[in-house]
Amino acid sequence: MTDMCAEDLDPEQRFAEKERARRADLEALRSGRTTKTQLKRETEAFAFPPSRARINLDASRSLS
Repeated sequence: MTDMCAEDLDPEQRFAEKERARRADLEALRSGRTTKTQLKRETEAFAFPPSRARINLDASRSLS
């Protein structure tokens, strides 16, 4: 694996990759190839623990 930095990331490409992964997960659930429990186990490794996930409301802005 190559080392990447923030400047190497293409936000649109990353968004598209995440959307494809979400669609694949939904299809796997619908088809029965995976269960909600299996999917949760596979994806929770990428989630931040609540103690590390912080929202800076002062730096945020409305999406609407």
